[in-house]
Amino acid sequence: MTTWDVCVLGGGPAGSVCALRLARLGHRVVLLERRPFPRPHVGEALSPGVRPLLDVLGLAHALDGSLPSRGVLVRWEDRTTHEEPPDPRAVTVDRGHFDHALLAAARAAGVPVRQPARAGRPRRGPGGWEVPLRHDVLRARFLVDASGRHRVCGGTTTATGPRTLALHTAWPGAGPTRIGTGPQAWCWGAPLPDGTFRAMAFVDPDLLRRHAFDVARLYHHLLDTAGLFADRPRVLDVAVCDATAYRDDAPVTDDCVKVGEAAFTLDPLTSSGVDSALHSAMAAAVTVHTLLSDGDRDAALAFYRDSRDRTVARHTTWTAAHYDRHQPYRDQPFWRRRAAPPPGTRPPDTRAPRPLTPADLHRPVRLSADAAVVPTPCPVGDVVTLRRALTHPSLPAPVAHVADTELAPLLDYLEPARSLADLLRAWSAHLPARQAEETARWLFEQGLLVTA
Repeated sequence: MTTWDVCVLGGGPAGSVCALRLARLGHRVVLLERRPFPRPHVGEALSPGVRPLLDVLGLAHALDGSLPSRGVLVRWEDRTTHEEPPDPRAVTVDRGHFDHALLAAARAAGVPVRQPARAGRPRRGPGGWEVPLRHDVLRARFLVDASGRHRVCGGTTTATGPRTLALHTAWPGAGPTRIGTGPQAWCWGAPLPDGTFRAMAFVDPDLLRRHAFDVARLYHHLLDTAGLFADRPRVLDVAVCDATAYRDDAPVTDDCVKVGEAAFTLDPLTSSGVDSALHSAMAAAVTVHTLLSDGDRDAALAFYRDSRDRTVARHTTWTAAHYDRHQPYRDQPFWRRRAAPPPGTRPPDTRAPRPLTPADLHRPVRLSADAAVVPTPCPVGDVVTLRRALTHPSLPAPVAHVADTELAPLLDYLEPARSLADLLRAWSAHLPARQAEETARWLFEQGLLVTA
């Protein structure tokens, strides 16, 4: 019986992209998806970060037929409505088409796709994983759980935000994307590529329990309080889904990794679910490749955990601060549960970062007192290894490279009494002078390199 290198459970964006990357890296990968495609799926708004990822993967065609952003009507901080300009990188997609395109790309890369195939709870056997199917048992050395909130591999989770439910439906029509607020919910709506308009209301579960006898009536009441949906029809077919943010407590082991919503979910306010799922898939692929290639195990596991944890922490902080900007109903329980002021971010030991000037060339420079160069798990090529990386409170993650320049060897030239001009001359022995200057400028403007 065939033993695969990797079995991927789930054919959503995270599962398809992880399978695609691992197949391109030479592994024998099989993917199991329990539902036939194309499938209807809620979550059609894609953040600006998705397009560059698809370009890198050669999957830009997955956005064919998408609707570009045409601006957003927003009523958030107060009761006034303003229009935010369109972002050409943000799009709305038909998730049935989008997910199908990514799965087809994995298949074209040589990944056998068994669909529909309902997998039972995987179990560890003597030679690796055993995945029970209806009339078969599939064996694999490594398991990628991309089964979304279903989380077929189980395990425990920790909530990273209040429990949240989404009430949603779609109706024929168009209109601008809009975000509005009421005392018990915030609401989002956008036109879809198929000519319909979807609107969602995000609420606390106890509100739905009190109105379980008439979900449609509650839904339309919430849209009314948001103030931006007066042109809608009175649709009665309203669905409910879970939108709670959480993180899995064990996202990676020596032989299993969880990606996408199996590893974590974000508050829907971020509109970054697909973006983050694709990032997790790519991080998982390099992690799995490192483990299967007998690379640095500890570095690979730490890299994936740290990458996931930084994503969750960054989005959790951002959403809490954005909820905190809301004023009209900030004393209502829905808003109190979600709001928190942003933490202070200014480094305590330096002046605010400023542009580099010619006068700085003749001044001694040093690394910020809050910065440090420490061994950090980093992807180098297609494997994870330890590299010395620069850390600082203002950086979202340790930085080992700026563009193609490895930072740590350059920082070894830094001495307390050295002027910036001397430092640039030393760097120019190892890289083009223009690249040396651009690297110094970036470090200086980020507040990482300061005048002594």
